[in-house]
Amino acid sequence: MTRRSAHVTARPARPAVRRRSPREEPAVPASGDRRQAILEAAIKEFSAKGLSGARVDAIARAAKVNKQLIYYYFDSKDGLYEAVLGQLITLTGQRMDVGAPHPSASAAVTAHNERALGERGTEWLRFWLWEALEARPPAEHRDAERAKMWARWVSDFERAQERGEISERYDAKMLALAVNSIIVTPYLTPAVAELITGLDPNCDAFKSRQLTLLRQLLQSLAPSASGGDVGPGDI
Repeated sequence: MTRRSAHVTARPARPAVRRRSPREEPAVPASGDRRQAILEAAIKEFSAKGLSGARVDAIARAAKVNKQLIYYYFDSKDGLYEAVLGQLITLTGQRMDVGAPHPSASAAVTAHNERALGERGTEWLRFWLWEALEARPPAEHRDAERAKMWARWVSDFERAQERGEISERYDAKMLALAVNSIIVTPYLTPAVAELITGLDPNCDAFKSRQLTLLRQLLQSLAPSASGGDVGPGDI
């Protein structure tokens, strides 16, 4: 019997696979980090375009995540908006509740100005402006938190009245509202602020003049400067 000679084609050797060291492995963000990255991107998107104009695709790109992950965490764009709203309320409350009560009305106003316009402050202000413009139904479960937050701001003026810095003829709540408006309005309508003052609201010169006006205003509200403590009906 004739034995056939088998022709065997040798296979090329596979190149050795070099395993990555732990330091070379790509970093995979933890779930909490990815969720926070989405919230950070959503704050920017909602602040720039409001709820109606914001796009989930844009938020996903900015956060560098898959769009489906946003729906996994937040169910919908409305759910994401509510999460952003909750985070901003919490962060704003923390900013307004830092340290001991202020020793003077001037110190309270200076601190409020720094907190309101600090890191990412103008971005947050635009978010609240869009909230007003889009006329969404009030989130009653959030209103109590926000009212409590602003009550602390009003209490700065009430304490100033108790110390005799501000005349009791003035309504502390209306005064708190007016002072807050002086602080934040230039950043909500920066073009108008610049047309009136000739200064960009974000520049140091504008901020210095704004604080000077606020301190002068508070000085003018003292009982001696306002002609004594008379009632609102006597004005």
